Amino acid sequence: MEATNEIPEELFTFFEAMPRQGPGSEAVTGALFERFQSMLPENSVAADMGCGTGAAGLVLADAGVTVTGVDIHRPFLETFERHAAERGLSNRVSTRLAGMTESGIAPASLDLIWSEGAVFTVGFDAALEAFWHLAKPGALAVVSECVWLQEQVPEVLRSFWNQAYPGMRTAGENIRATETAGYRFVHAEVLPSEIWESDFYQPIETMMARMDRDISPGMQAILTEQEEEIALFRQFNHLYGYVFHVFLRP
Repeated sequence: MEATNEIPEELFTFFEAMPRQGPGSEAVTGALFERFQSMLPENSVAADMGCGTGAAGLVLADAGVTVTGVDIHRPFLETFERHAAERGLSNRVSTRLAGMTESGIAPASLDLIWSEGAVFTVGFDAALEAFWHLAKPGALAVVSECVWLQEQVPEVLRSFWNQAYPGMRTAGENIRATETAGYRFVHAEVLPSEIWESDFYQPIETMMARMDRDISPGMQAILTEQEEEIALFRQFNHLYGYVFHVFLRP
């Protein structure tokens, strides 16, 4: 999807029924946090930017972090709050109905900024700028972003992603962007394609199979795009994928 906050309401409706709104898993989030937890202070304060229903934020809260979930869709935040209550984490979770570049979070107040599969809505560089002002010196940012893993890719794949996400770059380009913005690059790793498949695309296919096809043209277009995206992923997942970028505000 093009980097913009103008997201079709039907897309929100589609993803409200999903356990997570982007590729990843609780296990991956937990392992990555554990790897870099020693770089954070005790009782860290974090924001989960573009949090959706809180798939990542709940993992952070369960690890002892105080998390503010930021999203522009209230039903996502309500689900996040409900899941936090069910897991006994309400004391560590709050939410804000806001965009990630205008979150209203106090400047220089965060030890950790986390965002999985969401910065495309504003653009990677705009997110870097917004996060810089919210991060304390020494704070970490962890951002997963869809990137090209190879520069030479088939035209059918390039054409699809030029429409779906014109701002998509290589991991190297994103790393250089973080350094240009003043951050110190720490780490990058590719989300395994089997996690993208098992924890995201398979649940999408299950949900689509149960949907009544007597739906609006807008929802039908979303289903068609999802089917095309899944088919391309299964053919070409060695050429692109989600990469977790970890960087530090000096």
